[in-house]
Amino acid sequence: MKINPAEENQCFRIWQNNFMEKILSIYCDFDGTITKNDTVNTFFEKFASKKWLEYEQLWIDGKITSQENAVKQVALLENISAVEFNNYIESIEIDDYFIEFIKFAKLNNIKFTILSDGFDLFIEKTLEKYNLKDIPYYANHLIYENNSFKIAFPYHNKSCDIGAGMCKCEKVKEKNFCYIGDGTSDLCIAKKADILFATKNLQKYCTKNEIKHIQFTTFKDILRSFNNGSVMLQK
Repeated sequence: MKINPAEENQCFRIWQNNFMEKILSIYCDFDGTITKNDTVNTFFEKFASKKWLEYEQLWIDGKITSQENAVKQVALLENISAVEFNNYIESIEIDDYFIEFIKFAKLNNIKFTILSDGFDLFIEKTLEKYNLKDIPYYANHLIYENNSFKIAFPYHNKSCDIGAGMCKCEKVKEKNFCYIGDGTSDLCIAKKADILFATKNLQKYCTKNEIKHIQFTTFKDILRSFNNGSVMLQK
């Protein structure tokens, strides 16, 4: 029996509210989700040769893994001064409502963790800049020394379904959790989340593959969804 749009929306709201009652953990992507732009791609655009785009396309086409792509792209970064690097970090901006969302999570005793297939150094320095150092995160390890960079993968999982440098699914142990993301590195974990907030390429993927999700543009939209559901902001 075909369900009309109104009934489908009502069913989705019931599904959303029931699960929100159980959510104790939120996991979130960093680049392009918390930050206004993809900090990794923007960094390569600014400091690497155009070769980085060829590697990026090979990864998009599935010819190399995310880990292989990162190694090849990082190797292109040379002669970047500390001043240039610090100026770049200072240029990184986060979503205008992210800090408000973190306050919401703390008030409601919801654990918030960043899972990123990007660079921990970018995350560390950005969180410091916005006085958010207490947020836990997992990402690929970027090392800056002698004006160049090296990368390591402390959270790599050989059996990762999408060949990520940092396996996001490996870090999620809870039965019920919420995930927030925007891109390719989120495709696997998105299918396992009880509540999924998706934007940009992840949202397109979910729509195409009929994966239940809540579309958002900024963290203001996510706050509204929680406040309209069963999890209410405490006064």
